[in-house]
Amino acid sequence: MSLQYVPVMAAKRGEFTALVNLPASASSSILPLFELPAKKAEALVVESTINRTATSAGKAWLNREAFLDISKWVSNARTESGIHVLEYAFSLFRSKGVLTHPIVGYDRWADPDYSQALKNIRNLYSVTPCIRLDREAIKDDLRDLSYFASQINAIMTALQVGPVNCYVMVDFGNVCTTAVPDIIDDTEVAVAALRSLGFSKIIVVGGSMPTGVNEAVDTQDAEGCIPRIEMVAWKAVFSALMDKDVIFGDYLIRNPEAKDGVIAPHANAKIRYTIKNQFFIVRGHSKKIDSLTLQHKDLAQKLIKSAHYIDPSFSWGDSEILSCSIGVKELRDATSMIAIDSNHHIRTVLMEIFEHQQQVAAYGANVGA
Repeated sequence: MSLQYVPVMAAKRGEFTALVNLPASASSSILPLFELPAKKAEALVVESTINRTATSAGKAWLNREAFLDISKWVSNARTESGIHVLEYAFSLFRSKGVLTHPIVGYDRWADPDYSQALKNIRNLYSVTPCIRLDREAIKDDLRDLSYFASQINAIMTALQVGPVNCYVMVDFGNVCTTAVPDIIDDTEVAVAALRSLGFSKIIVVGGSMPTGVNEAVDTQDAEGCIPRIEMVAWKAVFSALMDKDVIFGDYLIRNPEAKDGVIAPHANAKIRYTIKNQFFIVRGHSKKIDSLTLQHKDLAQKLIKSAHYIDPSFSWGDSEILSCSIGVKELRDATSMIAIDSNHHIRTVLMEIFEHQQQVAAYGANVGA
């Protein structure tokens, strides 16, 4: 597997539909991180809900590798039968044909229930874990290398892995208001520290999409662009290091802090269309005023008329946008648009990564000539 990109995604229908409709060339270059949706307050049967999620994941990502995390849950969450949620979900995802690897929350390891669940998974399955560092670990612990090394080594010893068979994820989370130079500096410090400890595969993740569309485009029925800070920062880091094992990751077209199961009766229709270094957002208005079906058609027409739309052959998502714009396809709900936007996003990110790596390599060759 030539890993280029780690999309961090909710394990939900929209994201699964985006994956199903990727060409093999794209699927073989990504390793998605599925974040298990948290239990809704009114949900009584957690096990059946997780089972449905795992079944959907198996249909979307059969015989392919993925990470699995329960970051939306409390670290000691258990099912009704008393099994730790991570352990239970992991076994189901594996049984449905997803070649799952566990995410290890650095900030959660001290919880004995959580760490024991990961040890159990490691004892039962051949896995390559990924230690996920949160913002606090990046800003504080990594700059005290002696302390950080002791913490990381304790985790790896307990899981019987070493840095050569363990990923590390440097996860900045929500970077909507973070300055690009700050991310570049923190990433370079993290890469140097992790390399000194023997880690080869380092995934750098962030997400620039705001929690609400009004934070990106503050006027209804308007369009606008917002920067993808995580991509701009990764490009700068790659240009400096020329290291393909510093792997790009992001949160697709959702905010990293998006809540599960939130019902928004006045949600605005929108298309979040990924372009170079930015999101182009076409905003509608409340679905209470006009149905999403009508608005999606209007928004798709606006997108296609813009300078940003690529071509229906670029991705399944682009093809669906064209079909929607001419009335061939009705998009009745927000989940359908999440699938379309996410599918286009993955294809765009892969193209961006490839083109940037080629440009840096060509520049380096010319300088050395």
